[in-house]
Amino acid sequence: MTDQAQIAPTSGSFSGQGRLILFSIAFATFMVNADSYIVNISLPVISGYFKADTEAVSWVVMAYQLSATALLLVFGTLGDRLGIKRLFMAGYAVFTLSSLLCAFSPSLDWLVAGRVLQGVGASALYALTPAMVPRYLPPEMRGPAFGALATAAALGISVGTPLGGLITGLLSWHWAFLINIPIGIVAMMVCQRVLPEDQANSASASLRTFDYPGSILSATVLVSLIFSLSKLNSLGVSSPVVLGTAAVCGASLLLFVLWERHTPHPLLDYSLFRIPAFNFGNVANFLCLCYLAGHNFITPFYLMTVKELPTERAGVVFLLYSLIYMGMGPLAGLLSKRINPRLLCTGALVLGVLVSLVFSRLLHSSGMTPVYAYFVGLALVMATFIPSNNNVVMGMAPPGRQGAVSGTFRMVGRVGMTVGVCLFQAVFALAALSAGSLHTDALKAVDRQHLLDAFSTVYTMGAVLFAVAAVSSFLARGKRS
Repeated sequence: MTDQAQIAPTSGSFSGQGRLILFSIAFATFMVNADSYIVNISLPVISGYFKADTEAVSWVVMAYQLSATALLLVFGTLGDRLGIKRLFMAGYAVFTLSSLLCAFSPSLDWLVAGRVLQGVGASALYALTPAMVPRYLPPEMRGPAFGALATAAALGISVGTPLGGLITGLLSWHWAFLINIPIGIVAMMVCQRVLPEDQANSASASLRTFDYPGSILSATVLVSLIFSLSKLNSLGVSSPVVLGTAAVCGASLLLFVLWERHTPHPLLDYSLFRIPAFNFGNVANFLCLCYLAGHNFITPFYLMTVKELPTERAGVVFLLYSLIYMGMGPLAGLLSKRINPRLLCTGALVLGVLVSLVFSRLLHSSGMTPVYAYFVGLALVMATFIPSNNNVVMGMAPPGRQGAVSGTFRMVGRVGMTVGVCLFQAVFALAALSAGSLHTDALKAVDRQHLLDAFSTVYTMGAVLFAVAAVSSFLARGKRS
């Protein structure tokens, strides 16, 4: 186990090395999020290049998301055993080399395989970045550091799609992957220079006692869960594919729990569940990201059907959220140095209840002012909650267990995002259409008032999610938080 006191700087402000460490961590967060979106806009071009249908080409996105999510818990635990820097560098290497494979893929199957590997590298980077803040930075600088991570994540999400469109339009879709190679090499060189070395340990001994069956079972649970949820909208709940993968998920989860309770070296440390900050912080994280992903999915339908905005203008409205978020993230990090981050989370989520509830009552209003106010309010809520909640959960992580806590925390958030899309879609489709798939053509035939009532139901449900998350954040007390 690495001695944290030997790594963390002792000054109350970022030293030159501290700034480089933070840049290395934040840049990895930016890359992972940017590559989640950079290829999406290129899918029609890729479809034409390989002469593939949309269902087949969608796996270019799905493969990355599945592998990136399924291995978060595994890499979090491996980081504690093998060394966070060692595994972080390996993640960068896999991410960079797999980008080369993606760029020069001779077929769609090869491209999907490359995206699977790229997701593996991204999972290592994404799982470990929250753990690196308490491992490498002093307690008084963790709030600003988590604020910087939140800003980097928002920046990656914001620029991913337009950057992919620009690269594909001016060059080709291959360059959407080739751009990662020089950037990845430089990032690896910086990390190698500035990140403190892991304490010497026996990697072979750590790997011999690693929970391989638990890793396989946890990955199976997550892959089957994410896949079944992602297919609910297109296939329906009674589809044999959805029911089959849901059954695999349930069986794998049962086996995982039984195995973890009896194995001497479990993948999931059950002692963490005795810490309120870990439990309630993860619940709040799940619910908040559930709302955010559901909002990102359902709000474009409102803007384009009720407000009758063209696609490009609807995208500009979403850009407003990103700009506010990026500006507020560092400020929220600084506030967490002066105000208990648990109370910051609670206050932000109470504001979220008001924002969602008020918007649900103003959906019928003419003009765009309520929409702009809603996006600004939501950005303030998320930009305050996310870095502060990171601080709450990671602040309680015992030394030597930051990786496990970080991996679990990231995994819960990613599952919450998938659940959010399915939940918002299901509630809205049931309220607006009674049954059937959610798509713009179907909504055009729905009475306007009935449509507004359906949107109101969705955002009212969102206010309930925020309310439960606020209670969870208030209860997230911990020995180290």
